[in-house]
Amino acid sequence: MATQIEIERSHPDAAASRTSLFDRSDWLYAFMRERCFRDDTARIEAALWGDGSPDEGTRLVDIGCGPGTYARRLAQRHPRLHAIGIDRSPRQVHRARERARRAGTENCHFELGDALRLPLAAESIDAVIASRLFMVLSDPARALAEIYRILRPGGRCFIAEPRPGLWTALPTMALRMVNGVAGETVDPPRVPDDDVDWAALLDTQPWSYVIRSGDRRYRYAVSERSQT
Repeated sequence: MATQIEIERSHPDAAASRTSLFDRSDWLYAFMRERCFRDDTARIEAALWGDGSPDEGTRLVDIGCGPGTYARRLAQRHPRLHAIGIDRSPRQVHRARERARRAGTENCHFELGDALRLPLAAESIDAVIASRLFMVLSDPARALAEIYRILRPGGRCFIAEPRPGLWTALPTMALRMVNGVAGETVDPPRVPDDDVDWAALLDTQPWSYVIRSGDRRYRYAVSERSQT
């Protein structure tokens, strides 16, 4: 059963079609995403729904979903949820669709799309996940504006970004080595250097509130779109 999230298809160029490291070694990135990166599923649930669970028909979007781990897990754990994953890598989207199909998860699906131009209607989404997203984007502030645009008034966003350091750079380094492109120019992860820059990025949108937290490896933010 398809979800009730309406996908706008009038701009096919919104989904990036160029080959990328995430495409060329989709299997490796999927392995790292699911086996090496931190699993924030419990944090996401607590941030978006507190101690409860989503209401019937709640619409959630995981932007830059990769192999679809969070969208699929949350859809499995919460059958009343309608989840969609969006990624610009065709192979990652294909992998996410196949895993959801094999798991028999019918309340989530996956679409090609660009975080800087989301193929979703304004104020159409109840909750957003953005995990390890801004570090790979050329314009994180624009992506955050897109997140704000698609959220309904009162909708919440969960953001997780790794702090600068070797651990953050390792996935890109591994992908380049496997692909034999050690000399290829690849933009380094764009991670805010300090908490001041991180706060400034979050403050580019008029959230009703932002709760920031973190530890040695990650920064987190839970933000809610204003009611007006």
